[in-house]
Amino acid sequence: MPAVHRLVAVPCLLLPLLLLAACGGGQEDASFAWQPVFGDNFADTTPVVARVAGVEITEQDIDLRLDEMPPNVRSRYKGAEGRRLLLKDMVDQALLVRGAVDLKLYNHRDVARTLISQRRSTLDAAMRGVGLLEKAQPTEQDLRDFFMQHRDRYRQLGTVRARHIECRTQADAEAAYRRLQGGGPRGAFPYVVAEYSVNEATKQREGDLGSFNRGGFVPDVTSGAELSRIAYDMADGLNPPVQIAGRWHVIEVLRRTDERPMTFAEARDTVAEDIKPSYQEQLVRDWLTEARTTYPAEMFGEYAPGRGLSADEIFARAMALPDNQDKIDLYLMIVTEFPASDRVDDALFMVSQAYMDLWGDRRSASIYLKQLVDNHPDSELLDDAQYLLENLDNPSALAPKSIDELRR
Repeated sequence: MPAVHRLVAVPCLLLPLLLLAACGGGQEDASFAWQPVFGDNFADTTPVVARVAGVEITEQDIDLRLDEMPPNVRSRYKGAEGRRLLLKDMVDQALLVRGAVDLKLYNHRDVARTLISQRRSTLDAAMRGVGLLEKAQPTEQDLRDFFMQHRDRYRQLGTVRARHIECRTQADAEAAYRRLQGGGPRGAFPYVVAEYSVNEATKQREGDLGSFNRGGFVPDVTSGAELSRIAYDMADGLNPPVQIAGRWHVIEVLRRTDERPMTFAEARDTVAEDIKPSYQEQLVRDWLTEARTTYPAEMFGEYAPGRGLSADEIFARAMALPDNQDKIDLYLMIVTEFPASDRVDDALFMVSQAYMDLWGDRRSASIYLKQLVDNHPDSELLDDAQYLLENLDNPSALAPKSIDELRR
């Protein structure tokens, strides 16, 4: 009886083999080995629940397969019967994968290209996420700086707390309103709600709608968003009947909180999510800057350094461009493609200025100024770069308000 393998070809693990196959012009690669069809390629001690075509499927494989699915697809496999159905689908998939291996479809040019593309995309995303972002989280100061730079984004919305009586007709709503205005035991809100409201859900809460902001969600009410917009702008206290989505409502605004700026403590969790894209982008830029030194790229032919221009010619062209992003691209071409040029320190300095002028991006500006200071100690721009590095967080030093301040 042949040995059972839990291994069959998986896209993200095949690049070396696919490259060999491609180099061989589609010939079979004798070293091709099976790779996992399911699971995560880590130790699995859960029971084997199926075996087909040399592939074992375990309870953990089913769990991981479910975890891969979007929620709307996962719902199809709920409960014990759903897991049985999923296992059947996994058996079919294992058979199809085995068939593809038997036919050596990994040697097919389109298939090989797809597998390589998937592997490249997976590892690129992994480096940007697990490789960089999970190892270098924003500091508390980073979060505070982001919060202050985007202060207007973080506001505590105003809310109202209200209750209502929902009626089918205007006449019923006006009768309920008059009863409430009259006061007395029979005019108390809970009694009037019980007699007039047709909304059984809110009637159980004596008409309580909870707290909501303008346009916010109001549970158990048809067109709740419209009701919240109307109620938010009502006067405090009892208000005359108003028609909303075919029903009549008597609404009493119980209390109100005004909109206000959030404190950092209130906004911190939101800030931590909001900063991720820009922080990740900066991490990638920083890492690539170092990686280009460790793994210098060589370009040939029409892609040779400078596109056929010298560093001096590129610098002059960048100086003449009106667009800051175009300037940055050309200055960085000097830095990356002409590392031995005496124009590199000039280019680094100009890139830092462009980042400040274009986006007020002090972090990026500081990166290039620091490169200048660390790597070009003999530069004529060294003193200027050190001064800017020390004063990036001091706007008055970078933009003096008077000639006297500039002289000081």
